[in-house]
Formats: sequence, C-alpha cells, structure tokens
Amino acid sequence: MKSSLTIPEYVRDALSSVAQKLNFTSTQHSVDYDFRASENNRSVVSVFYRVTFREEPREVTVLCKVPPPGADDTLLALFEREVFVYGKLLPAFEQFQRSAVQEATPNSTTAAVEEEMVSFGPLCYHAHCDAKRGEGIIVLEDVQRRGFTNRHKFEPMDYDHARLAMVQLGRFHAISLALKKQQPELFEQYRYMGDVTGERVLAMEGFEQAMEQAFESASATLNPGDVGRREKLARLRGCFAEELQNISDTALTEPFCVVCHGDYAGDNMMFSYNGGFPNRMVLLDWQLTKYGSPALDFVHTVFLSTDESFRRNHYDNMLQTYHNALMSHLERLGDDSATEWFPLTVLMRLIKLQA
Repeated sequence: MKSSLTIPEYVRDALSSVAQKLNFTSTQHSVDYDFRASENNRSVVSVFYRVTFREEPREVTVLCKVPPPGADDTLLALFEREVFVYGKLLPAFEQFQRSAVQEATPNSTTAAVEEEMVSFGPLCYHAHCDAKRGEGIIVLEDVQRRGFTNRHKFEPMDYDHARLAMVQLGRFHAISLALKKQQPELFEQYRYMGDVTGERVLAMEGFEQAMEQAFESASATLNPGDVGRREKLARLRGCFAEELQNISDTALTEPFCVVCHGDYAGDNMMFSYNGGFPNRMVLLDWQLTKYGSPALDFVHTVFLSTDESFRRNHYDNMLQTYHNALMSHLERLGDDSATEWFPLTVLMRLIKLQA
C-alpha cells in the first residue's frame, strides 16, 4: 500500500471480481494500490490509480478509474457514459467485427480471426456506475505493460502519428455505418447517445459572459485591417449558442451519422512503436462519446492536435487517408458499395456543413 487514501467498499468488491476473472485465488493473492498515477492525472472527470494483484509467481497490474470525490451530476453523467462505452459499446463493436471476419473467412483459425481484429481501447475488466449513489468504477488493462506510451500533451502530432490516427478513426466510424445497415435493431440504442455536456454548458451560470470575453479576446488578436475575419467573428458572436446546438443536430447529417469519440485528440491516444514508427494506437477517455457527424471527430483532431504548418501541407492527405480507411474497413465488414453511397465528396460536404 503506497497511500493512506480510503478505498470504498464497492471498489474493493469490484477488484475482487476482477481478481477472480484473472484466475487469482481469493484467499491467497495480495492487492497493492499505487496512487501516484492520480497525482499526474490530467482529467477532471475521474481519478485513477494502479492496482497490482500478486500471487506467486504471478502479478498483474490494472488501472482503476473512479469519479472524483464530491462529483456533481454532470461529472457522474460523463462517467456513466464512459462506463457504457467500455462495458457495452466497445464489446459489441468487437463482436460485430469478429462475426464479419469469421463470415468472410470461414476456414480461418481463431488466432487468425483475432489477428484481423481492430481494437480501439484498452481491455476492460469491469465497468459499473450508479449515479444516484455517486459510485462508479472502470478497471482497465495497463497498456503501458504492452509498450504503449503517451505523447506530450501540448506537442502537435507529426505526420506518422496523425496518419495512424486517421486510419484508426476511419475504421472506428466504419463499424457504426456497417452496424447501422446490417443490424439496425442493435444499433438503435446508440442513436440516443446525445451530447452529455451540450445543454448543461449552455445553461451554466456565467457561460454567456465567458463566451463574450472569449470573443473579445479573439477579436483583439486580429489586425485592424482584417475586415473579413472580423465580420465572420461578429456573425458567429451573434449566434454562437445556435451554432453549438446545430453541431449536435444529427438530422442535418443523416444517414451518415456514427458513434463519435467526442474528444479525438492527441492527448487521448497512446501509441506503440516498431522501428521508431507508430504502428498501433489505443484510445482513452470515452466520456464524451456521442452519436453525430463523422466530420466532428475528424475536424477535432486535425485542428486541435496539429499545427497550422501541418494542416497547410497535409490536410488533403489526412482527409483522403481517413476516407480510404473508412471505405476499406466497410468493405471488410461486408459492404461492397460504400464508395457509391459515401464518396469523398459527401465527407467534404459534411465538414463544411457541420464541422
């Protein structure tokens, strides 16, 4: 035990269940808590720490994620969304992929099928949330043990990292589109994944004043002669609340809406490397996951995780990379006509319309 922090009983019960899943003997293994991870935690939505199960000669380390002390309704709603993603959505996406691969290659071995699978997040051992009781816990594999590392939070992504992020995003969105066409009854539940924070943010006390100050600050950065940009900023200033609502209006972009990560940025990605180049990626922090335009995730990454020079030189390439990955994965999932109903021109229209 590396801290005196109190562990709630429901957390202990959850970890006991995880230990059993990992085949530790109930009365013969030890559990060590390391709270140093929470000291470097950049999230305001959750607190996490490492937990190590030991029973000679084995030991397994997992990450335990819980709501912060005194979490309000908004934070608990965000945590509840992430629990749903880890506990229900990602396993369903994985099973859909597995079934599609098995159907396409019926003679493949189990190992070969698993090799074809695309994983999007860390393995989840346990996910539970009871917002009324203020309880929540997500237990994840520690992907650092598999060689995954974080990039520096404020460092723009270079070409190799951004390209892999676009490929992974295209694959992730493809599952939504394929599932929506092939198993609409299963997919229906995901259509109701609205923006957890959207309406709450607009209703927050002081939000309008904060936005007014933001527009003032933005205007102050423009040159006196920059008339065009000043006019655009003035138009947005007069209708920013309406624009925020339009972003979440799925009716504007159907039938192309997908499950979006919601915060698809470099600091929510971990990479592993082969020969110095990123070759695998996992996504973290799924609390803003929602149903919406695929353009939202794309634009979020390109404009928040790369710099102006990168966008000037590689924007078109990133757009094409994302779309190619989307089409390729849709084909692998059994859709041979995706290029006909979702050409690149449609994606470009979605970006202009809503993102």
